[in-house]
Amino acid sequence: MNPQAELEFERILQAVRDCKAPEQKVYLVGGAVRDLLLGKGVHDFDFVTSQGSRNLTKALRKKLGGGYFTLDDKRGFNRLILDGGTPNERHIDIAEFVGGNLRADLKARDFRINAMAIDVDQADVLIDPLGGVDDLEQGILHMASPDSFEKDPLRVLRAVRMLQAYNMGLAFETSEQLRVAVKDLRCVSSERVRDELFNILNLDNNEDSLRMLWYLGILSEVFPCVPRFEPHEPSESNICFDQSLKRVACLENYYLHLDQPILKTMVTLSAQAVPHKLAQWQSDLKIYLDGQLTRGRTIRNLLILLALLLRQDMKDGVPSSVQAMREYYKFSNLEGDFLISIENAFLSEMFLNAREGAWSDLQFFRLLKQIKTAAPGFALIGLAFADAELEQDSQAYKNNLENMLGLLSTWFERGHEIVKPQLLMDGDAIMHYAHLAPGPIIGELIEKLEEAQFLGTIKNIDQAEAFIDQQLV
Repeated sequence: MNPQAELEFERILQAVRDCKAPEQKVYLVGGAVRDLLLGKGVHDFDFVTSQGSRNLTKALRKKLGGGYFTLDDKRGFNRLILDGGTPNERHIDIAEFVGGNLRADLKARDFRINAMAIDVDQADVLIDPLGGVDDLEQGILHMASPDSFEKDPLRVLRAVRMLQAYNMGLAFETSEQLRVAVKDLRCVSSERVRDELFNILNLDNNEDSLRMLWYLGILSEVFPCVPRFEPHEPSESNICFDQSLKRVACLENYYLHLDQPILKTMVTLSAQAVPHKLAQWQSDLKIYLDGQLTRGRTIRNLLILLALLLRQDMKDGVPSSVQAMREYYKFSNLEGDFLISIENAFLSEMFLNAREGAWSDLQFFRLLKQIKTAAPGFALIGLAFADAELEQDSQAYKNNLENMLGLLSTWFERGHEIVKPQLLMDGDAIMHYAHLAPGPIIGELIEKLEEAQFLGTIKNIDQAEAFIDQQLV
């Protein structure tokens, strides 16, 4: 833990000591204890106490500030949010014991590595009744109790997250119980499944995470609308899934290199590699991919899902996997529009012909007009598909590369002209000049005028008026 994180940790613990009742026992539990043992910074804090959780949370709010919420009144589960709405947002959760005492509370948790505690009055003493330290040292994930998954089937997803985040293996009995509990995932609310899935996608190496989800039979439950994710299906389905994972790996590779200094990227990659080509927009793309249309879900992770779900061999009458996912997981309107706009562009005749030859400036404009802020995401998806499926020395690959990079270049250099065009003549000006009444023709003229301005064939008001005259002949 770095010195700043250590100071913040001590500050929070001291605040709890100051605010609790003299005889009140309060324990730090769960992931905070695990990460503390691993030398990681503790971002969110989970505390349990025998009683008085609400009074303690209110007292902490007076001392530390922040927002106060009761999450579960029956359990005495309260949350204090510090620096809410900022990148530094932290949660301090305070709940009363499950089962009436600390040992019962720890045993009710998901995994042994998350079932350790520290008494805030004796912070140097670790309470580890189930053997969480041994599991961390041996790198083996065990359930906290035999009915852990039965209590909450969502824990099968959390198990994958723990395995990937801490590079652990799965204990035999835990693996057996997990496979039994997978089918119960559909009993869990789709929103909880969605949020846990995105917690997994926030980790590195999504290719391995998704393959593990598939191997354990979880992926077909996470995406019940996608039959090809059934494990151990015929080889054709497996090949299709492998191609999807290759696309995911390509996207991750692009993102990885955006974190590297440009000069290092250029030295370590061939001049023809996609990450090298993307280096010119390194900062803009990093900001774009780390952006969020809805809090907690990055554009990067939405693209990972698209790389997994999109198919060019869609048959007529077959429902869209992307549309089904949007509805099942109740994505926000902004996210839904983002996903569908990329899918529609992906399935368009223009994209299907992207490997046949170079796009014109007019084609760039019309596509960007259609997908707007989804343009960089669409281009990255297009690059990932080509990288996963085509030979890099083939003409089809070169054509696709040129078109996707051209799309990125046009967007980052002239995207503002498409999102907020500064027209030489707006609708009112056109109606006044041409003595036209409101109607569809005005919209058509504006659209044609936008295209002509973008292409540079119209540069002043006289040319715009002449263009309108020509269109009305």
